[in-house]
Amino acid sequence: MMASVKELLVDSLKELVEAEMKEFHWRLINAYHKQISKSEMEKADIFDTVDKIVVCFGQEEAVKVVVDILRKMSKNDLAKQLENEHKQAQAEGNMMTSVPFGGDSQHIWSK
Repeated sequence: MMASVKELLVDSLKELVEAEMKEFHWRLINAYHKQISKSEMEKADIFDTVDKIVVCFGQEEAVKVVVDILRKMSKNDLAKQLENEHKQAQAEGNMMTSVPFGGDSQHIWSK
């Protein structure tokens, strides 16, 4: 069973201690203040934070945003782990849902 993007993000942020979570919020607000306001993050827990990031940026971009902030916090291992788990989840998801489009019709366009 493949983990959702939200679950991956929550799992990553659960690794942060309280002070690190404050730094995460601070960096999120400062880097993306047009999309996310300080008041929205003031009392946000991990779940609220992930929901807000996904709503603002969409699932794919949300992963990039979290990875970017984790790297800025020198949490490179956590960032890499999130990226790898996300790629793995994407691969599993693609295998389960991808349907070849039009069989071998692509060679028609290459002539």
